[in-house]
Amino acid sequence: MAQLPALLLVFGVLLAGCSSPSTASILKPTVQGPPNHHFALSFLKVPNGPKSRGNGVVAPHLASTRNGPGIELFEYWGSRDVDALVYELVAAVPRSRVTSTLRSFLPTSQGARLITWRGFPGATDTVPCSNRSGSCSGVVNVLVVLKKSTIYEVMVNAPTKALSQAVFNSFRFVKQ
Repeated sequence: MAQLPALLLVFGVLLAGCSSPSTASILKPTVQGPPNHHFALSFLKVPNGPKSRGNGVVAPHLASTRNGPGIELFEYWGSRDVDALVYELVAAVPRSRVTSTLRSFLPTSQGARLITWRGFPGATDTVPCSNRSGSCSGVVNVLVVLKKSTIYEVMVNAPTKALSQAVFNSFRFVKQ
């Protein structure tokens, strides 16, 4: 239960910059990601990245959860309306913990929907977009995918669910 405030703080920081984009189009997918964890993703604006990079102690609210192994590497790319995060875990997630681990990377587990995304275990969620300044409206759609010992998380604040889905559909792993 103590990890909930920390988790909410992380999502609050990430969602703080969200705002509905003025255009209803997405950019062509670009390759992002740390070595050995490249992915392609369409953003609504040119992304900055990695915005954060860390080893071991980044995202401490997840590093010691009982839901799965700790985080060895964390990187984050953002474009105000689309955020992509890569968490390299210390060890593989045991099969019995896949569901709880995926849920632990979502803003809430109450609306979480477990899915299979392109053959990999995943989860989706939708949460209201809010920040302290009140400049954020609408919802944020979240996709979390587990590939081996890596969690990929994509968060989209878009005016329509179809636009969020287009961003999610552009997400793919790039062979190294």
